[in-house]
Amino acid sequence: MSNTTLINAFEIAPDGTAQPFEWATLQSGLPPIADGSYLWVHLDWMGDGVRDWLINVAGIDATISDTLSTRGTRPAVFFYDPGYSLNLRGVNLNAHNDPADMISVRFWVTANMVITLRKQPLKAFDDMRAAIAEGKAPSSVDDFVLTVAERLAFRVENIVLGMEEDVEAIEDDQETVAEGKTLALRKRGSDIRHQLSRLRRHLGPQRDALANFVEQKPAWSDKRFKRRARALTDKTVRLVEEFDSLRERIQIVNENLMAIESEQMNRTMYWLTVIAGLFLPISFVTGLLGINVGGVPATDSPYGFLGVSIILAVITAFEIWLFKKMRLI
Repeated sequence: MSNTTLINAFEIAPDGTAQPFEWATLQSGLPPIADGSYLWVHLDWMGDGVRDWLINVAGIDATISDTLSTRGTRPAVFFYDPGYSLNLRGVNLNAHNDPADMISVRFWVTANMVITLRKQPLKAFDDMRAAIAEGKAPSSVDDFVLTVAERLAFRVENIVLGMEEDVEAIEDDQETVAEGKTLALRKRGSDIRHQLSRLRRHLGPQRDALANFVEQKPAWSDKRFKRRARALTDKTVRLVEEFDSLRERIQIVNENLMAIESEQMNRTMYWLTVIAGLFLPISFVTGLLGINVGGVPATDSPYGFLGVSIILAVITAFEIWLFKKMRLI
């Protein structure tokens, strides 16, 4: 495994202080950990030799190692005799990336060790390193896992709040949308709905994984954190429900905009029909005169054109009166 595969490693004491480890130390084996402390090793799972290090140095079973280093995993939790693996997802806040392209983070947790793996940087781990720098690191493996999961949920919540504002803006704009401008508004709504669907695809399984995590934590796990874990699960449930609610609101907006477009089209077609109805008798008269069979009446009269124009005007006026009487216009 190359040195670039290791992102950071710390021995974290119960008082929140931490001692960093260099790659050379971890390459030869896991260091001894003081009583009450735990080891955090953070790896780039795209790095060379990650699987070999997990098996040969960390002592993780090959099947578990495959779970930790496989591409495209869904959020899930799996329990084993020595510990458990937990796969979660966090929003992608890296530059030039779509937040909906959620980043997978994998945990391997035992009584005194946490191994985390990710492909791209996550703000949640920046928070952990900042806490370590301040001497305020999580005091136990349970505290660590929950803190990271809470930071992941916090940033998902921020994304939800931003999308809720976008949905409210679209709802307000639909009330005053100009004729012919609904397509751009529908495009905005479609983009948000697509993003919601992509986020919801991962948050649904993440909700289930956290629920299983609460109910099936191993015996060595600190029971004091169960209430906190349950609160995190409830928060994730609310986020999923909020995603569903926003998708429904976008769907309602889309239906309203389609109704507006349909009404505009029907109104246009109606007026075209009315205009066609007005000109149909006139066209008939002018067409009848235009066939010129047996000569056009009043051809030699200086008042012939005026007479025809008056007749057409009378027909038009009668049609307008009739359409108004029938409440067609």
